[in-house]
Amino acid sequence: MKRVKQLSVLLSGLMAATSFAAPAVVTIAANQPGVKVSPTLWGIFYEEINHAGDGGIYAELVQNRAFEEMQAAVGAKMEGDQMITPKGYHHGKWYKNELHAWSVIADGDAKATIALDDAHPLNEQSPHSMRLEVHQAGTRAGVANEGYWGISVRGGATYDLSFYARTEGSQTVTAQLESADGKKSYAKAEVTKVAGKWQRYACKLKASGTDARARLALCVSKPGTIWFDVVSLFPKTFKDRPNGLRQDLVKQLQDLKPGFVRFPGGCVVEGVTLENRIQWKHSIGDIARRPGRWDLWGYHNTEGLGFHEYLQLCEDLHSAPMYVINAGMSCAYRNQEVVTDPAALQAYVQDTMDALEYATGPATSKWGAQRAKNGHPAPFKIKYVEIGNENWGDVYFKNYRPFYDAIKAKYPDIITIADCPIPNQPVEIIDEHYYVAPPWFFENAKKYDTYDRKGPKIYVGEYAVNNEVGSGNLLGALSEAAFMLGMERNSDVVVMASYAPLFENVNNRAWAVNLIRFDSARSTGRSSYHVQTMFSAHRPDVTLATTVEQPATATAPPPSAALYALGGKDETTGQIIIKALNPGATAMETVFKINGAEKLKPKARVVTLAGEKPGDENTLDEPNKVVPVESTFDGVAPQFQYTLKPYSLTVLRIDTK
Repeated sequence: MKRVKQLSVLLSGLMAATSFAAPAVVTIAANQPGVKVSPTLWGIFYEEINHAGDGGIYAELVQNRAFEEMQAAVGAKMEGDQMITPKGYHHGKWYKNELHAWSVIADGDAKATIALDDAHPLNEQSPHSMRLEVHQAGTRAGVANEGYWGISVRGGATYDLSFYARTEGSQTVTAQLESADGKKSYAKAEVTKVAGKWQRYACKLKASGTDARARLALCVSKPGTIWFDVVSLFPKTFKDRPNGLRQDLVKQLQDLKPGFVRFPGGCVVEGVTLENRIQWKHSIGDIARRPGRWDLWGYHNTEGLGFHEYLQLCEDLHSAPMYVINAGMSCAYRNQEVVTDPAALQAYVQDTMDALEYATGPATSKWGAQRAKNGHPAPFKIKYVEIGNENWGDVYFKNYRPFYDAIKAKYPDIITIADCPIPNQPVEIIDEHYYVAPPWFFENAKKYDTYDRKGPKIYVGEYAVNNEVGSGNLLGALSEAAFMLGMERNSDVVVMASYAPLFENVNNRAWAVNLIRFDSARSTGRSSYHVQTMFSAHRPDVTLATTVEQPATATAPPPSAALYALGGKDETTGQIIIKALNPGATAMETVFKINGAEKLKPKARVVTLAGEKPGDENTLDEPNKVVPVESTFDGVAPQFQYTLKPYSLTVLRIDTK
């Protein structure tokens, strides 16, 4: 029996090895152009989730800098450990204590206490401060901030510290970057003559060592009482912008080459109550006058990354801005509040028009002048406005039109996007969202082949595999690639698409699967990220007629092991671009036939994303496990054979000149 079993295993192995013995055939008609591929087909969607901004791309290193972390959503109240909205939505307590992320320092025989204080606030937007009372100075007395799961300090780097303070006497404040236990100092500076009413103080700290989990300490020179507010610490930022962005995470976005940026959400646009919605006017100007808001993904959002910063990021990325507005509806999944009074809705419409004037109006206009005051005299450009997020139903149908009419009356060139089909209303683009398991994307790779070419265009605003893949893996990424090939092939219908969510601080995963992972010091793109970069970098100007013939087998391969391919052309270089996907476990011999090309150069540039197992994935500790590898193939002809690796996405760029 043992020998028979061994023979059975051997035969099974031979069958698996020869199951694709007959090659697959991909035929590309180089002289039969298909559809024009949208130049903005591949973009990105940003939302404040998973500490994407605070503790992420927004470079602020101090957590709870203005001491407002424990503030509930406007309109909600705290009952014990639960926040409860007027509509009865519950959310658990998200902060450790009233001075979340802060702790007292009392070394030696020092005696000191800290408390949240609402007397004599800095301003009405920042109603709380931290009161430090030092009764005995001892060796050292003060406060420490732990940052967002540690403050990343790099040897040789300079950090900009600022804080507001008021005192009953005069103090010298010693600022220090130090290890989490306070035993090792990396940088120190003294701020003298801290005295009297609220004033802003600033200094620079140059680090002598590296520590990914450091903390900031502020200590005083003698007994007394001092109040702190808006304590801010920034590293060198992208393009050295004040109140700027984290360099490595912007670089991750640059490598995606996004055609557009959808912002600022997402469910956060709607809020858990209507008053909790994002209100852009609260997110511009001096950070000391930005009140922040409770983010419905479970933490206080400073909105230091606000409307102006989003527009600046779009400009820096050379990406078209897509501004998502609130349509008078809070989040449908959190006991929704809605505006049904047309007069009340006008305030929301006017707020949208004010935002568009801030972004695009001349510096002589009311809101354009505010933009100029904030450092950008020239207008930004807004190409798209999405009216609502994941809204539907009668209230949305009624609320949609006033926004559409107002936008089109003043800004006819802005393209509007609806969340769903709207009966008897003008709709330019519809936003569709898909969060699924891998089989769905494989099975729906041809979904858009049969869409009505006379209807509205499609924007796939949120899509990702977030089921059956844990926190993400290569199989999920390859299934997304199959779906993306379908979107690219049908770019006359699907004009834009953006993966979601974009960012994840690994210490706060609120969503199962995300594109880019990071902590205080490191970042990496998942396998799905590299699929995105490959599609963006190798987007053709036009598709080419492509047919795929599967290899002959006893049974047809399931969608998760089938061959997917699409040809296209770069009209600037004349190159033929072929994307071929083999999600199966066996290498696939494939014959490529290129018909109608006058000349093909024999050497092709090849980019391959592949792994050993479908569960392979990149992590912060192993960031390059699944990454694109470049090579060349010297064998291109009108008909040639190429072996597609198991679990792989391959791009071939073939010169025709």
